[in-house]
Amino acid sequence: MKPNIRLLALDLDGTLLNEEKHITPRTLAALERTREQGVLLVPVTGRPAQGLPQAVLDLPGLRYAVTSNGATIRDLQEDRFLLEKHLTPATCLAVLARCADFDMIRQVFREGVGYLSQTDYDTLKARYAGTAMLAYHLSTRKILPGTVEEFLTQDERPVEELFFLTDSTDTKARLRAALSDLPDIGFADPFPNDLEVIAGGIDKGIGLRFLLDHLGIDASEVLAMGDGGSDLPLLQAAGIGVAMANATAEVKAAADYITTSCDEDGVAVALEKFVLHP
Repeated sequence: MKPNIRLLALDLDGTLLNEEKHITPRTLAALERTREQGVLLVPVTGRPAQGLPQAVLDLPGLRYAVTSNGATIRDLQEDRFLLEKHLTPATCLAVLARCADFDMIRQVFREGVGYLSQTDYDTLKARYAGTAMLAYHLSTRKILPGTVEEFLTQDERPVEELFFLTDSTDTKARLRAALSDLPDIGFADPFPNDLEVIAGGIDKGIGLRFLLDHLGIDASEVLAMGDGGSDLPLLQAAGIGVAMANATAEVKAAADYITTSCDEDGVAVALEKFVLHP
């Protein structure tokens, strides 16, 4: 007998989306059958709200989205926020001051848009040239006339996250160590060389649990899937945690089940195993 799953929590990049940033036909069909069985689909992503791809927004019945690694939860149908746990500009400036000597791309996300300097924008374009991620980055970024520090000093609105793109895992480790004792911050690990600084006391798992409390759904009734370090708390917060074949070793070790890769219909394979009736 299959478990009683009422909510499907899906990471996007490397999970629901394949390497070409598409949802495969088999996965689309499995998602539709899942919806027909009354299961609620919720994307849980490190992307900001404006970074949700149209293919995801067009999924029938989509209502809730957990974005910015749990910092923002939105009711898409009613166009209102259920949770906003963000950083203050003062906290961001303290972080940026601490890592001033690091050679990396610095981005500030506010209201779903990433802001960065012209120099960092040019570096970002070169880094992702020829990849499926280039269009996403360019469509969700705005070039500042100056630095991110100047931007934060001039605008007191809260910030969803700081996104740092480093050149190596070693640089990322040194960066995290340099910031580790600062108050009111937390970290997310979306990709091997990159580090996201978010508000303390929030991650994908905490965001999911907040939504479950709002909906009256028990964690045992949740199937979650992911591939990266930031997905680890998401899988741990669900009744069944599924790692993609392309997931990190840490995520695989914590998962209840390892499905096929995002390029091999991994989401559909897991849904067919745990959710869909014959």
